[in-house]
Amino acid sequence: MRLSLTHSPLPIAEHGHRSILRGLWRLADPKIALASLVPFCVGAALAWRETERIDVRLAAAAFLALFLVEVGKNAVNDLYDFRSGADAAVRPEERSPFSGGKRVLIDGLLTERDLAAIAWIAFVAAGVIGVAIALERQPLLLLLGAAAALVSVLYSMPPVHLSYRGLGELAVFAVYGPGIVLGSLLLFGGRITAESVDVSMILGILIALVLLTNELPDERADRVAGKRTLVVRMGRELATSFIGFLFAVAFAIALALVALGGAGTFAGALAGLPVAWIAVLLLRRDLDRPPVAGQTATLITYVVTGVGLALGALLL
Repeated sequence: MRLSLTHSPLPIAEHGHRSILRGLWRLADPKIALASLVPFCVGAALAWRETERIDVRLAAAAFLALFLVEVGKNAVNDLYDFRSGADAAVRPEERSPFSGGKRVLIDGLLTERDLAAIAWIAFVAAGVIGVAIALERQPLLLLLGAAAALVSVLYSMPPVHLSYRGLGELAVFAVYGPGIVLGSLLLFGGRITAESVDVSMILGILIALVLLTNELPDERADRVAGKRTLVVRMGRELATSFIGFLFAVAFAIALALVALGGAGTFAGALAGLPVAWIAVLLLRRDLDRPPVAGQTATLITYVVTGVGLALGALLL
């Protein structure tokens, strides 16, 4: 991985003052922890059902590594979204708590050199922890972790920049669905089964929808910057309909598996269905403005469904 500094370090914005701590806080936004915490806990619950034991020390170390990858990913994403002009093109009225970028460069909190250093430190620290875990458990975990870190970098880094080619949702589906759920399952001694793969697919679809809804208010700015996300390719109205379709797919999988005898784990997933319905209604209501309520409901759907899956695995 090479974080290029061919641009000179960003001058401090006139309206901002360089602040490493404030910049780090934005990059380590607590909301990002939910993205990886949910599938991590679901994988752990599936493993507990088999083994009835969880190594808390390993759990803490593994989640710290995941969090560091998240911070590194945010640093890389902010760096390249700044260079492409995507962040600068977002108007104040288009921003929401979930979209518009972390804006640590736009607001002058950090420089490009700061972001490159933070990304390197975060990924190297995550790698060290990952190697230690893999040596204690199994090498496959290191491979999964390295693949997740690579995808998180290629998400926005040229020349691949998956998110600029409409492939961001697919990358997020793979990493936060099968990647983290099955990785967590293996970490705690569980076996990969058809049920665990189905669980990971449901969560993968829902976290991809969180990303898709977060792209809605950025549609105009991304189009101007040449960032060809799914929302840019489809337009906001069609993308909102597509979100409703994917919600239906995720919960249809859960309903089908309940009907086929998976009434325990997959019945828990249905807890998120009413929230998903509300999310779609809110997203449709706010087609012409930042859909903050719909974005929030989509994130809640993901969390509630994950909690339901975990409780279903443990209790039903």
